[in-house]
Parts: sequence; C-alpha cells; structure tokens
Amino acid sequence: MHRSGGSAREDWIVTARQPENAVSVALSTASSSLSQLVARILEQLALSAWLPAGALTLLVTFIMRVGGVLEGHGTLENEGKPAPLDPGVVISSALEQMANISIGGAVLLVLTVVVVTMVTQAFTFESIRLLEGYWGVWRPFERVAQARAKHWRNVRKRLVKRQRRLTKQAWKRAKLHIAADDDYTNDMVQALGAQVLGRDSPSTLNDAQVALVDSTDWWRYAPSDLRRRHVNVEKALDDFPHSKHMMPTRLGNVLRRFENDTGYETVQDLVDRSFHLLPPSLQSSHDEQRGRLDLYCSMFLVAVTSGLIAALRFNSTHVTYTVVALVVASVGAWSLYRAAVASARYYGSLLVAIAEYVREEDSRSSDHEVSVQAGGSWLARLRRKIPNGQRP
Repeated sequence: MHRSGGSAREDWIVTARQPENAVSVALSTASSSLSQLVARILEQLALSAWLPAGALTLLVTFIMRVGGVLEGHGTLENEGKPAPLDPGVVISSALEQMANISIGGAVLLVLTVVVVTMVTQAFTFESIRLLEGYWGVWRPFERVAQARAKHWRNVRKRLVKRQRRLTKQAWKRAKLHIAADDDYTNDMVQALGAQVLGRDSPSTLNDAQVALVDSTDWWRYAPSDLRRRHVNVEKALDDFPHSKHMMPTRLGNVLRRFENDTGYETVQDLVDRSFHLLPPSLQSSHDEQRGRLDLYCSMFLVAVTSGLIAALRFNSTHVTYTVVALVVASVGAWSLYRAAVASARYYGSLLVAIAEYVREEDSRSSDHEVSVQAGGSWLARLRRKIPNGQRP
C-alpha cells in the first residue's frame, strides 16, 4: 500500500510538472530561434558596415548630449545660478550621461546601430563611387566634375614637366662621371644621353658598344638627392591614368589607373565572374583590401555627416563648439580619405594580379582545348585507317 501510494504520488508530480517542462522547452526553442536569427543577421552584416554605423550612432549621441548640457548651462545662467563654463566639464558631463544610460536606452541604442548598419552596408559601394567622382548627371555636378578633372590633368602635366627637368639635371651630373670612364667613348656617351632623354642617337656604334650602352644603369652615377626627388615624382605620376581617362578625385584617378592596367573595361564584372577560380590567397587578400577600402570610404562619410550634424546642433548659439566640431570633422575626413587612397593603391594592384591570373588561366584552357581538338582529329584519322572488324 505504501509503495502503491508513493507511485501514485510520483505520477501526480510528473503529471503536474509536464506543463512546466513544456513551457521551458518552448522558451528554450524560442531563445534558440532568436539567437539563430540574430546570428544570421550578424553574418550578413560586414565589419566595414558595423564600425561606421556604431561610430555614427555614438558620435550623434555624444553631440546631442553635449548640446543638452550646453542648453542646461544656458538655463542655469538665465536663473542666475552658477554653471560650468569649462569645455572639459561639458564634455565630461556628456560622457557621464552616456555612461549612465538605462537598460531601455541601451537596447534602443543597439537597435539603432543595427538599423544604421543595414543602411550603411546597402550604400557602401555607392560611397566608393561617390568618392571616385561619379556624382550623377545633374548639370551643376557635371560642371564641377569637369573642372576637377581638368585640374588633375594640369597637375599631371606639371609632374611630367618636373620629371623631365629632373631627368635632365640628373643626366648632366651623371654624364661627367660616365665620360670619365675609359670604357665609354664620346659617341657612346652621346648615344646613352639620347636614350635617356628620348632623342635620336646621332652616332653609329658597333654591336659591342650598343650592348654596353643598353646595359648601363646611368642612375647610379646621378646624385642621390636628384634620384630621391625623381622617385617621388614617379610615385606621384603612378596615381594618374591617361589624360583621356582623368577622374574628378584623387581616389577615382588611383582606381582608374589600375583598372586601365587590367585591360578590362569593367573590373567589377571581372572579379564577380572569376572570384571562384582564384586561389585562396588571392581571394582572402581581395576581401581584406576591399573591406578596408569600404571601411575608410564609409568612415569618411561618417566624419562629414557628424560634422554637419554638430554644426546644425550647436549653430550660432555656441559658435566655439561649432567651429571646433567642423575642424575636428575636417581633419578626420581628410585622414580617412588619405587612408582610402592608400588602400586603393594596394587594392588596385590586386586587381591587376587577378586580371593577369585570369588571362593565364584562359590561355591554359584555350591551349588545352586546342590540344584536345588536335588529339581528337588525330584519333579520328587513325580510326579511319583501321578496318572496322579490327576496331576495339
């Protein structure tokens, strides 16, 4: 009887606990589904979109907090009460308010970052195109773009003239050392000078003299200072495409120069079509450098947007804070733009490497097809020579 009663009691307890177990299972399933959903969302959002979105959200929040502190200071002044005038106190008060944010405010801030991330990731490619100089077809923008492209053409012309001038100066100094060498005759020196300056050689040399002139590295006879200046000009010229393909911005010129070096008209389509054929090293390098370029371009827009929001928030009521915000935003935007240009140089070199790899693969596949077709025709001719009864 005791065991029977105990068994009945245990069955009642188990029956009573079944709804609790069902609720716990449902809660765990819901939390698992929610975590999976969040994980999928995070996988779709790249770091190049997370960081600009987080930076924009925090900067705007900080700007609004500073504005609130300044407005409170103005209210206290009107009431005749002492208020902090030191900018350090204003900034520390704003940071303290951000640190003491409530749980609901923190959740709202996280949701804001997620939404802004989705928006920034959708316009990441457009940010690069904007900084390249693709500003639309509106006529005022077209005029500005044409004026900027003309400016960069003039810059390139000045660099070419400076390069030629430095080459002439370096050759005049190197010519003295080369002429003092007994292995070089006067005709050989003149021929080498014509080769350096891009002129026609006035003298006739034999094969041995021509070989010596062609193998001469005249730059090692030039002064080191002129060589350094010449290398700097060459590096500056490497950032420019042909004058016919000049873009309105420095970033656009750097990317266009490497796009021309690839030999393909649309580089984006080239990468999309051939990415799965690339070796893992090129794939990872492409993703890394493209992510950096996307990040710097997006952060540039974040700096500009934050500066404009600060100027609108502080306006003429707090001129000092407006000026400081615009200066900080300008310096940050300039630094980020320079970083984007530096990333574009390495990313462009990767595009050239990818184009060369694709050409090599296309050449190998075409050679293989030719060999297979040639082998098939040879086998067909061989089979025609074998009687039908003797064919395998």
